[in-house]
Amino acid sequence: MNKFAARSFALVAVAAALSACGGGDDNEPFPSALNAQVAVASGTEAALNGTYSSNTVSINDVEKFNPIGGDPETCRFRFSGLQQTGSSRLMDGDIRYIPGTNELRVTFISINGTEFRLQGTAQAAVDKVNNEIDYTGATLTSTQGTGATITLSGSIPMRGNRPEGC
Repeated sequence: MNKFAARSFALVAVAAALSACGGGDDNEPFPSALNAQVAVASGTEAALNGTYSSNTVSINDVEKFNPIGGDPETCRFRFSGLQQTGSSRLMDGDIRYIPGTNELRVTFISINGTEFRLQGTAQAAVDKVNNEIDYTGATLTSTQGTGATITLSGSIPMRGNRPEGC
């Protein structure tokens, strides 16, 4: 084997080993030292109603995303690990807002695999100063087309080190 082939083989082996380690994924929420608590009420499925909280909510870094096409640029982050009091149900979500504004674009909330969506800023606000997204009686609708709804109140924290405008 010549030197070039040996070096190429070694580089490929190292790259394969590093990719197998994982090395972290900025898209996956990771534990924080932040508290989160939200209440779900008026759920079409009554079992989803209750308080969901965590003393170490998992959140990822806020990222700025500029898609090609008609959708506007958004700042977005994901969270996970909010557990319903007295239950094993877990809540996670994906929150997107418009850079340079306090305008919420869309919120996706999933409770044990049932996904709900809030389009826009009705009863919701981006609070950059306090590093959180606030919901006050926001009605989210099922994305499965069932017509099911939940009402969300409380705050979801976001990390403070964000891209410009976010």
